[in-house]
Amino acid sequence: MIIRGVRFTQRTIQWIVASSLITATAAAKSEIVYQQLENGITVNAEYLDTGSQGPPILILHGFLQTRDFFTVRRLGDALHEAGYRVLLPNLSLGINDRRQSLACEAIHNHSIEHDTDEIAKWVEWLYNRTDEPIILIGHSAGSLNLVAFLDTFRSTPVAKSLLISLIAFGQGPIAKENLAEKRRAEGDFAENSDEIHRYRLAYCDHYSTTAGFYLSYLAWGQQRTLQAISAIRPEPTIIFGGSDKRLGPEWKPLLRARNVNIIEIEGANHFFDHTHEFNLLDSIEQSLGKL
Repeated sequence: MIIRGVRFTQRTIQWIVASSLITATAAAKSEIVYQQLENGITVNAEYLDTGSQGPPILILHGFLQTRDFFTVRRLGDALHEAGYRVLLPNLSLGINDRRQSLACEAIHNHSIEHDTDEIAKWVEWLYNRTDEPIILIGHSAGSLNLVAFLDTFRSTPVAKSLLISLIAFGQGPIAKENLAEKRRAEGDFAENSDEIHRYRLAYCDHYSTTAGFYLSYLAWGQQRTLQAISAIRPEPTIIFGGSDKRLGPEWKPLLRARNVNIIEIEGANHFFDHTHEFNLLDSIEQSLGKL
């Protein structure tokens, strides 16, 4: 499905107002919640309650970001205003009570398996809080994190997954990682798996981590991501911007060949900024209305 131009449904108009002015009532229903991981690290999430029985949604941020990244924040606030109960976790990325985005040059003590386990912990929290199947929404690498989670925890009570600007590692024009980097990391791992090395990953030219942690992300390239998506039930919906320059030219055709449900919003970029954020909200509303 391709959405052309800017469409404004009645609900979209409500969301436009909501994104401009979050009411004091909504703010009063926001709370920061905490959990402790087995390694002792404290993780945090913001829970936007509505006091109603609106379906529960978990929204996950992109690579090295937080819940306050504008695409995720606007989406969370708008869905909250629309009556959904929304949980916005920050992945710890190996940092206790992380609240800020993480620089490429930082020491990265985290793997995609760590991310997956944290997502599972928050999904369990939200399910226990609401006693309802969870709607999962991710943006960019956050969408890939959700694919890895759904591939690992296949019996999770998930009602729907919406993957916005889904990427895989090793694809697209900005991806710094390549086969040479992977082979170097494999050699580093064989020599000393605990040593910190500097690699290239996603948009990072200098990404310092162990070879094992680095390879955990590289394992989720196009092929593994496609295989995992094909097995997800219920089938996910993927939303792309028609002018997303961060995707390789083969990515959408590969997904379509798997008969994946794709919504494409004409003119939108990777982040759905400016007026395209309302097309994004409208598409999400329609997808959730089919539940």
